[in-house]
Amino acid sequence: MIPSAAVEERLARRPDAIRGMFAAIAPRYDLLNRLLSLRQDVRWRRRLVAALAAAPAGAVLDLATGTGDVAFAISGREVTGADFCVDMLALARAKARRRRRVRWAAADGLALPFADGAFAAVTVAFGVRNFADLALGLAEIRRVLAPAGVLAILEFQRPTRSAVRLAMRAWNRLVVEPLGSLLSRDPAAYAYLPASVETFPGAGELARAVEAAGFASAFSRELSGGIVALTVARAPGREAA
Repeated sequence: MIPSAAVEERLARRPDAIRGMFAAIAPRYDLLNRLLSLRQDVRWRRRLVAALAAAPAGAVLDLATGTGDVAFAISGREVTGADFCVDMLALARAKARRRRRVRWAAADGLALPFADGAFAAVTVAFGVRNFADLALGLAEIRRVLAPAGVLAILEFQRPTRSAVRLAMRAWNRLVVEPLGSLLSRDPAAYAYLPASVETFPGAGELARAVEAAGFASAFSRELSGGIVALTVARAPGREAA
């Protein structure tokens, strides 16, 4: 049985609890991503990377990079993959031996160790939902973005269509939680996942939070029936070349 106390503790988004959870599930993280999404996560990440076409020339920060899948998918730019879980970064570095070079950084999204305006774009795949302070995290991203830089966020959300919402809840209860409990080292991690989605702003609310952090023209596009949303925004400044 999945301990509800562990899920509740993580829903408070305390950094130590979230970091420990990701450290525990890191060895099976990629496998479970593919299984539990039926490989849709690969397509979702492609859509995220495609959003960088609107960014000005320059380096990209992949924040909450995990095992580096998004960072590896970005081509033609200097890429830094940052995460506050060193166990995830260790796996990313191991994968990098077989793939293109990426710079790696152990970094907390709420206190990024990068200069103002250092990046032309920032990507975040399934990471902002775990921020202890969403407004602070978005403000830090805004700080490290160059003028007219692009922010692209891929995140789970509560589906707006009732049929999709019911199907998603059944999938979580019958597949995600049992399989995650069986294959990962942390039985509560894959109960936290759907619970964290339920307690996180939907795409429209997230777009408004992004705009409140100083971004312009934030918009969200639903993917896979509204299970996931891609939110894209631009930092104010000169027009991109």
